[in-house]
This record gives sequence, C-alpha cells and structure tokens, in this order.
Amino acid sequence: MKRSIAGGLIALAFSIASLSMVAVRTAWPHWDVVAVLLTGYIIPVSMAYKYVRKRPGDVCPASAFRALVRVFCVLIIFWVAVGMIILPGLDADTRLIAVSLFVVTVYAHSLPFAVFPKVGIGLMALNLLPLALQLTFLGETSVIAFGLSGIVLIACEVGLFSWTYLTDINRLRKRRTDTRAEVNEPDMSQIGFRRRLIYILHAGATPAVMLQITASFFMVLTLRVPEYEGLLWSWFLAYLSVQTLRTAGFLLHLENPERFRLRTWRTLFGIGVVANQLGWYALLVLFYEIMTGFSLGVVSGTLIVIAVISTMGLSGDRLLLYLNSVMCVVPPAIILFSGEDLWSSISLGMLGSISFLLIVENIHQSTVYSMKGRLLQKLSEFRSKEMEVLNVELTNARESLTEVNANLEQQIEERTHELNYQATHDMLTGLGNRYYFSRKVSEALKEQTDEQSTFAVYLLDLDRFKEVNDGLGHLAGDHVLRAIAERIADACVDEVICARWGGDEFVILERRDVSEIEVKEFATQLVSELRKPIELDSGPVSLGASVGIALCPDHGTSAEQLLEHADIAVYRAKSRKTGVSVYDDKWGYEASERLQLVQSLGYAIEHNDIEIAFQPFVSVDDGRLTGFEALARWHDNVRNVAISPGTFIPLAEESGLMPAMGRMILRKVCETLMKEAPDTDLRVAVNISVMQLRQHDFVDDVVSTLAAVNMPANRLELELTESVFAGDVLQIRQILSTLRNLGVRISIDDFGTGYSSISYLRDFPLDTLKIDQSFVAGLRNGGEGLFSSIVSLAHGLKLSVIVEGVENRHDLDKVLSLGGEEIQGYFFARPIESGKLGDWLDKHSTRPFSMKRRHLSVAIDNKTGHSG
Repeated sequence: MKRSIAGGLIALAFSIASLSMVAVRTAWPHWDVVAVLLTGYIIPVSMAYKYVRKRPGDVCPASAFRALVRVFCVLIIFWVAVGMIILPGLDADTRLIAVSLFVVTVYAHSLPFAVFPKVGIGLMALNLLPLALQLTFLGETSVIAFGLSGIVLIACEVGLFSWTYLTDINRLRKRRTDTRAEVNEPDMSQIGFRRRLIYILHAGATPAVMLQITASFFMVLTLRVPEYEGLLWSWFLAYLSVQTLRTAGFLLHLENPERFRLRTWRTLFGIGVVANQLGWYALLVLFYEIMTGFSLGVVSGTLIVIAVISTMGLSGDRLLLYLNSVMCVVPPAIILFSGEDLWSSISLGMLGSISFLLIVENIHQSTVYSMKGRLLQKLSEFRSKEMEVLNVELTNARESLTEVNANLEQQIEERTHELNYQATHDMLTGLGNRYYFSRKVSEALKEQTDEQSTFAVYLLDLDRFKEVNDGLGHLAGDHVLRAIAERIADACVDEVICARWGGDEFVILERRDVSEIEVKEFATQLVSELRKPIELDSGPVSLGASVGIALCPDHGTSAEQLLEHADIAVYRAKSRKTGVSVYDDKWGYEASERLQLVQSLGYAIEHNDIEIAFQPFVSVDDGRLTGFEALARWHDNVRNVAISPGTFIPLAEESGLMPAMGRMILRKVCETLMKEAPDTDLRVAVNISVMQLRQHDFVDDVVSTLAAVNMPANRLELELTESVFAGDVLQIRQILSTLRNLGVRISIDDFGTGYSSISYLRDFPLDTLKIDQSFVAGLRNGGEGLFSSIVSLAHGLKLSVIVEGVENRHDLDKVLSLGGEEIQGYFFARPIESGKLGDWLDKHSTRPFSMKRRHLSVAIDNKTGHSG
C-alpha cells in the first residue's frame, strides 16, 4: 500500500508535467476533463493511506487490493483514451516529448504492483499496448519505431516475468511448503559478502538486458535504410543472441550458485558486460555513415541511459562498474570531441567524465554500505527470531517448571516409595530380597523375649534349575522362578515371611513358636507343591526342591548364624536327596570333611590317580564278548580309603571338577583298551556327564584322544544319562550328531529312571538303549510286561538293547526269554581292574559264555564270571 501512495503521486506529477507541456505547445482547451482525471488520483492515494495508517478490522486485505486494482484500471483507461485523442494532433517533437513522459507515467502506474508481476505487467500492457499500436499504424515513419518499441518492451517484460520471476516464485513456494526448510543465519564473512555481491549482479541484470533489447530494437527501426536493412537486422539478431546467452548465464547462477567458483562466475559476468558494450560499439562502427545528428544524439543518449541503468545493477562490483561506465561514456565523448571546438570539448568531456566517475564511486560506496546494512538487518532479524523462539521456549520451560514444582513433592514421595520398594524387594519375583529378609530376622531376634519360644528360618534351593535355565533359556528360567515364587508366597500366611535369597534360592521366616515336627511338615508340603509341573511354551517342566531349616535359639542367635546353618542343612538335604533337613551341630564336621575331600579329588585328578575298572558286555546270540563299560574307581591315598563313585562323581560335578576328570578318564580308558586288545573289535563305553557336553571343546578332546592312541572311532561308545534331555537340547543334539558322524556310538544309560520322552529318543542320534538294573530286579516280582514294552520300544526306534544288572542264572533266563542284544552283570564278571584286564581277556576272549536257557539248577562260577 505504501507503493500505491508513491506510484499514485509519481503518476500524478508526470501526468501534470506531460499535460502542461502539451497545453503550452498546443493550447489544448479541455482542462475540465483533465482536472477530473487528476483529481481521480486522490482515490487510490487516500485508500492506500487509510489502509497503511490503520487497517480497518472489517476490511479484507484481498478485497482492498482488488479495489485498488480496479481504481488504477479506471484511471489508466481514461488516460489511454485521452492520449489516443491527443497524440495524432501533435507535431513530431511534441509527440516525442509526450511519449517519453508517458512512459514514465506507465511505470508509475505499475510501481504499486511491482511485487505482483501479473497485475503489474497487465497494467503496463493496458497502458502501452493501445498507444503503441496507435503510433505504429499512425502512418508517420518517425513514430513507427516508438510504437514497435513499446510492443517489444511489453514482450520483454512478459518474457522477464515468465522466465525469471516464475522460477523465483516457484522456488519460494517450494520453500514455504517444505516444512523441513530452515531460516539460515546470514553469512557475514568476507567470502559470504562476495557471494552475496555476485548473486545480486546476476539477480538484478535481467531487467537491464530486457530494456537494452528494447533500445536496440528501437535503434534498428530508427536507423532503417533500405541499403543497410539486412545488416541492421543481422546486427540485432547477433545482439539478441548475446543477451540471450547472458540471461541464460544469470538463470544458471540463480539455479545453482555452487556450480562454479565465485571468480569464475564474476569473470563470465564481466565477459557478458564487455560483449554487450562491444555490440553497441559495432553499431556505431557499422552504421556511422548513415547516422545523422539526430541518430548520433539518440545513440549517445541511449548509451548514457544504459550506463545509468547498468550502474544500478553493477553498483556492488567496483571493477565491473568502472569498466561498464567507461565503455558507455567513450562513444558519447568521441561524438562530442568530433565538434569544431576540440579543446573546449576535451575539457568539458574530462570534467564530465570525472564528475560521472565520482558519482559512480559514490553509488558503489552507497551500494556496499547499503548491502552491509541489509545484511546486518537480516542478521538482526535472524537474531530477533532466535530470541523470540528462545523466549517462547523459556516461557514454556518456566510454565513446565512451575507445573513440575507443583507436583514435585508428590513425585518425590512416589519415587521414595518406589526406591524403598526396590531396595527391599526382588524385581523379578516381587518377593522380598536378601536385605529385607535379613532385617526381618534381626527384628524377630530383638522381639524374642522368652528363651523357650522358637522360630524357624528355611533356606530353599531348587533342583535341576540350572538345566532348565541353560537348556531352555533365561526367559524360561525367569518364568519358572516367578511361578515358584508365587507358590511360595501362597504358602506363606500369618506370621510367615518369604523372600528370594539369590539365584534359585529362597528363604522363609516363620516367626511363631514352632516345633521341629511342625517345620518338617510345612517344608515337606511346600516341596510337594513345588514339584508340580510348570507350563512353558516348550511343554511342562517339573523341578524339585531341597529345604534346609535352622531353629532359633537352638541353631543360632543371630541372623548370620541361622542363615549359615540353614545353608548347611540344605546341602545335606540335596546331597542325601531327602528333600528336607533340619540342621544338626555335628554337620559342621561333615562340611569340613567334604571340603577336604574336594581338595583330595582335585589332587587325584591332577596326578592321574583315578583308576579304571572294566565290566564286559556279552552277546545274547552266541555268548561272545563284545566290549566293556569303563567304571571310575578312586582310592584316597591321604585317608587310605576307597571312595564310592556315588560319592565322588556328584562331588566332582558340584565342585566343577567333572570336565577335567572326564577328560582324564577318557584318555586312560582308550589307552588301556588299545594296550590290552589292540587287534580286536571290542568296544568300550565311557560315561559322559551333561557338564562335559556343555564344554565347547568336547568334540575336539574326543577326536584328539582317539588320534593320540590310534583308536578307531567305532570302538568308542559314549553313555549318557537321561538328564541330557533337560539341557540345551539343540546344542547337545548337534554335538552328538557330530560325534556319531565320526563313527562314535551313542547310548542312553539307566533308561526309565529319569524323565526322557519318546520324542527325544526318536530325535536324538542314538545307537543303544541300556535298561536299568531296577527293571531286571523287577522281573522277580512279575515285571515282564514293562520289561518287554521297553525292549519293543527300543527295537521300534531301531536301537539295540543292553540289559545291565544280571546277577544270577534266573535273571539271565528271564532276560533271554524277553529279548535284548547284549547283557551286563555280576553273573558274567565283576568290574575288572585295568591291570588285570589282559589276564582276564586271555582266559575268556576265546571261550564264549553259554546262552542256553536252563530249567534245572546249575553251578555258576560267580567268582570268574564264567558259566560251566
């Protein structure tokens, strides 16, 4: 709207000037109509002033803009009508002056709408087109150039809008619609300022190019002579080509300023400026002969106008500004010097040149300062926006802080309660933790006043939990722990407090007065409840539990003593498989004995003091010897006593010595077999624990052992108990498959005493199933059906059967009648020491045992294991 005020006032001033000039030269009488038209400018000026001063609340900006456009259209139409009436009656000189003033008035009418190019170009066309057409077809040669130049000027302005402005507007719209676009901080460095100058050179040069194209077209029409007409139009086309290339370069820079370095862009722009001036020089050189005084004046004036116009566009670059100005001034100076008074012309020319150059320098300095000022203003606006954003953020932060402060006390209270809960409770199960339970035991001790009253501390340890956790994964283990914790919590009522001690251990405090019988009953019921199956995604799983109990004050008067003695009791219950055990003072000695035993066992393993005994396998078909089972034996040299395998094997597993002991036993067994029976096909079966299978190098140990003693893999059989099915089934199956592919035989020992399933027997890579001796003993009490079912199951799974525990002729006859491929037991031989294996083989390797069923009593040589 401010532009509307300025444009209206400028148009009014030049309209008055042009009408006054016409009135003075022609005495035009219609001043009443002119007065009405001049008064009409009050309408747009007052509308714009009122809108700028105080925008009315009920006025829409779009409506005010449309009203202003309509008022200007009406004014322009009236002025065009007046011009079409006046121009035909004017002489050539007056018409030239009137047209010049009218062009300025046209630009004044378009000035308010410079930021709306569609409207501005429309108003310009409405101004120029009717009068340009009238001058073109007026019939006078002197004004045709003016008319056609007006048409070309409109075409150039439309081209400028279509080519340049639309590109900028589309880019601006794209930035506005792009929500990711950010306002960048102006670059105030020297290189940033130079980049800005180069950008302004290219951005502001296109309008000057369009005006020079119009001027060149006007010069062609002005100088048009039949003999030179072809050359004139050729010059115009060449000049037009230069300007087209320059405009393309401008647009290329605006589209991608990073394509070339700043020096390259400046050099290309300077080449365009020089080429433009050389084009005008070519006009003077080629057509100087046909130029009259009027033509020379027009050319000089045109060059001066070009110098002035281009000065505005080149004002930011001193070198290009001086170069262009000098090249524009030279032709008019030459024309001026061609006069008669040479020295006066030279002095006048030097004075004018110096004055012009001083003006140019001042323009350059003003432009640079102005540009720096605009950059500083943009920087200030950028900082201001940042401060506004920061202020908004600070305001929001202050409001949030106020809200947080209002709720801080409640949040602190809730957090304190949560921290207290976390400090005293186990996060997995929700039960109390070690700290919580110890504190409750200490409180119970402080509250105990009667020395005769008794309370109990229970320590509960789960059986086989490690197998579930390692075999099925930690998620399954966590689920089991939560289920166990829930069952324990359900059992803890009244004065009973329960907690998780750590890992798979739980503790219970019964604060009421209880007897030893009552605590055993409670613990037994709890163990029975915990043995119930727990449903997992992979199927149900059952765990056992061992409970150790310590009573206060009989077994301790401090929390540490009671928990320590409960721990000893739970170990007692676990080792003796009693499920529940109440602490006894004499167990302290047993614990010390156990520690010494572990140390002795480690020493024995380290020094290869574990001995091997061999018990033979006999074929059912022909009584031939087929192999041996290797059995570990240990004689403690420190105490000079023999330790039972039922004692030192579990001890090795609990203390972590099992992998080392198993590796040593495997090596000694293979060495003994290859020493005593190197050229036979007898095999040896070695018991392997789950702990050994979990060793990552177990397969490598087996392979290296076989290679070291030069023993074929098919002469080695690995016996596994059913506990392997509770471990990591996939990993164990993969290990066994690798060994079986090497030729090693795999058998399941003590079948029927664990918790295997038929699916595991089917899926695992097995060769043999060993029926436990308990089923052979059951044959004496009518267990033939169960025994036959196991044999049929094994044969159905394509497994051979070894029956162990055959101790007499009656057991042998029963087994022979029910089936099986091999038999093992005292009836044939007791375990043979490795040192006596060679002699035993010499006696029995060539004498098969008799497998004929007998119905009468026969003599049996139990000492040698050979039937007569």
